[in-house]
Amino acid sequence: MTRLQEFIGAAKADRPVYISDVRDAFGIDGTRPFHFHVHLYGGGVRRFALKLPPCAGEAGKRFAADYLNAMVYNALSALGARRIDIYIDRKDLPLRAFAEGMADTFQVNLPPAKRTGYGKCLNVNERTLAALCEPGTRFGFAVSDIGSEPDAEEPAERPAGIPVFAGLPARAQRGRLMGMDIGGTDVKVAASLDGRLAAFKEYDWNPSAFSTAEQLTAPLMLLTRLMRAAVSMAAEGLEAELPLSAFGRFATDAEMEAAAAAMETRLGNRLRNLDGIGLCFPDVVIRNRIVGGESPKTQGMRSNAARDYETEFRRITGLNGLLSGYTVPGGPVLNTNDGPMAAFTAAVEQAAAGRNLSEGFFAHSLGTDLGTGWILPDGSIPEIPLEVYNFIIDLGSYEQRRYEPLDVRSVRNFVTGLPGTLQKYTGQFGVFRLAAKCLKETDPALLQRAFDEGLFRWENGRLSVPTEPADMRKQCLEFFMNAAESADSPAAGLFRAVGECVAVTWRETQYILEPACASRTLFGRLVRSRACFERIREGARRVVPGLRLEAADETLANSPLMKQLAGHPAYTVAQFAQAVGAIYYACTGIRQ
Repeated sequence: MTRLQEFIGAAKADRPVYISDVRDAFGIDGTRPFHFHVHLYGGGVRRFALKLPPCAGEAGKRFAADYLNAMVYNALSALGARRIDIYIDRKDLPLRAFAEGMADTFQVNLPPAKRTGYGKCLNVNERTLAALCEPGTRFGFAVSDIGSEPDAEEPAERPAGIPVFAGLPARAQRGRLMGMDIGGTDVKVAASLDGRLAAFKEYDWNPSAFSTAEQLTAPLMLLTRLMRAAVSMAAEGLEAELPLSAFGRFATDAEMEAAAAAMETRLGNRLRNLDGIGLCFPDVVIRNRIVGGESPKTQGMRSNAARDYETEFRRITGLNGLLSGYTVPGGPVLNTNDGPMAAFTAAVEQAAAGRNLSEGFFAHSLGTDLGTGWILPDGSIPEIPLEVYNFIIDLGSYEQRRYEPLDVRSVRNFVTGLPGTLQKYTGQFGVFRLAAKCLKETDPALLQRAFDEGLFRWENGRLSVPTEPADMRKQCLEFFMNAAESADSPAAGLFRAVGECVAVTWRETQYILEPACASRTLFGRLVRSRACFERIREGARRVVPGLRLEAADETLANSPLMKQLAGHPAYTVAQFAQAVGAIYYACTGIRQ
């Protein structure tokens, strides 16, 4: 039996078939070249030299096509491209037909609103091209014979520069600063006054249900208004008069608005704007502009037939301008993706501990989705989409492909419909899917408790975690995390399986991005529990022995603001680390 046949057999048995294993096997057994060159936004070319074995039968041809499409899709999702040149043996007629059909597969000539599946990544790519490149730049594929393949022009080495991380805590000792961590199920905000954390706020929401841009931006403006007033109250020695109920997690918008208005009245002309705002948004952010638009967070807007989505999305790209109304003249409002913010936060804390920063930083946030952040040694954030959560890592699990994306049991992406993407393998959705699949055999009593407590429910034949009338996603994840405290429990296996996928993610990011940094720092709800982090690390090391994973918990607290957070009686580093990191991120835009 060939390795290709083994992979197809595993896929039909509903087992995962990891893309990194396929690439390794085909690299040994393959005889048919498929090389593609990714022309990068900033110049230079990345060359990917793949091979295919002979593919007899329809099942083999489909599997090979899935593999090649996934490799190109992952490269586009991470790096973006001005264009992609493909080099094959033109005498290999089946492979030639496949390569020449990639423009159709990726729907190059369709308008953004009509693209599905693989074509969705081109919507992000086109918005990024518009932000970074000369007007009229259009993406496309070109196919040539392998004999004409040029040597790839590798990207120029970036100068090492001087990392800025170590100096940021000193900058935060002066002024009124706010950091905002915008997630898929909540927003966390922290504000500081002259180096002292003065206010925190956690706000639950479900942006994927919003049908207009204003529904998304209005709460963020209200939170900023509330924090501006709180910091001004602290500056005037009026902290005892803070309306604490408005800062509670379950305060309504009306209560928050009333509290902000009351504080503004109390302060009068002593109300002062913030000196800087840092924030992270769960979408592609290039040069402070939100340019992605294909994440689950905007699903409601994409589905709103009453409004043009591109017009509506452009209103979100203006978020920084709206927030600047709450800063002093010239005060920075700096935005990045939540993944890079996680990496940036880790970098500041490691610098404060005297760690070597020469390799840069790479981090993941395991929360609603998988966030990814890559920070270069000089402190800069690469201007690429870095949509790693969209990576296709599993070419198998055929039985789980038959469920619709919104079904907990499905391996298909919510937005693209593509199977095998990281969205359903790491983070909360991975835990939910694995629980539904595995616990019916290993711990049916625990699975039944999830139903009995309203964490899972059946809706018209579809298994779901309820979001209405109450959003149960956090409670559901915490339920399985608590069950995994014991290393011998069946629930612990769920988190080891997540860890295996984290290791596959490591292999793919190392292959596609080639970062100097080999370790990964993990943020997010899944690593808030030390036991769950240990299970994740155990699973990861099954795939990549010795893989260095670090948890962003209280041990990360080395800078003055983060130490204050670690010592807070009501909040934790796992909760608010990125909000505090966003305060330091704002400091990168403040002149010294």
